[in-house]
Amino acid sequence: MSVPSVGILGLGFLGNTLMRNLDWGADSWGASRRPPEDEPLLPCLRWDWGDPETWEALPAHAGALILTVPPVSRSIQTEQERLNTWGAWMRKHRPQHSRLVYVSTTGVYPRKNGSWSEASEFVPDNDSGALRLMTEQQLSSWFALQVVRPGGIYGPGRNLVERLLSGRGIPESNSPTHRIHVHDLAKAVRLLVLNPGIRCLNAVDQEACASWDAAQWLVHHHPQLHPGMLPERQVTQSAMQAPQRRIENALLTQHLALRYPTFREGML
Repeated sequence: MSVPSVGILGLGFLGNTLMRNLDWGADSWGASRRPPEDEPLLPCLRWDWGDPETWEALPAHAGALILTVPPVSRSIQTEQERLNTWGAWMRKHRPQHSRLVYVSTTGVYPRKNGSWSEASEFVPDNDSGALRLMTEQQLSSWFALQVVRPGGIYGPGRNLVERLLSGRGIPESNSPTHRIHVHDLAKAVRLLVLNPGIRCLNAVDQEACASWDAAQWLVHHHPQLHPGMLPERQVTQSAMQAPQRRIENALLTQHLALRYPTFREGML
């Protein structure tokens, strides 16, 4: 199967992984407010989702766009207006870019007891989730949209091991945390690029686990850690009564074998 050209909008933790660890079609490129200083594997240009003066820099040749950056504003109304401005500009000036893969979040699902799949009907119960769901909906008005909803993204330099080594606190909530290693998330994004028929995909690994429980396992198994790095847990009623929300990943695992099926493989 030939790989189409892509434009990676946003070269942060995930965007850099997409650019540096996967092969893409000819004429692929990356874009960021601050293009990498070292020699990138793809041509990179300066582009800011929130700055219309930079939009002209986007190449005109056709390709699928991958949008990895979060909303610019926390105001739903302000962001809705901005999205419509960008969408209208893209349709008029860059109509070749009709496909868009948007990296959203599992935060769109309600934080309450229950199991949620890509086909679930729901209403977000927090402002950040409502903002992300609105973003999905608005982008779908302007593009042939595909959405990937990852859990907490972790990987080299960004994980619980780093938190423990630096002495930062570990959340004590009993609510399961859904995670995905950045390399597996990059493969999930590529899966969508190669399969336009997949409209929405939850990207979470095989074991949702509260951060405290994961940290407790790590201090006993990771060679750089020891139990003394994790202070005694102060169990509160609110922590123990945290919602048991589960995000289903059957669609993901139907198409993709995870390299890091749990935090154990991903953080050791």
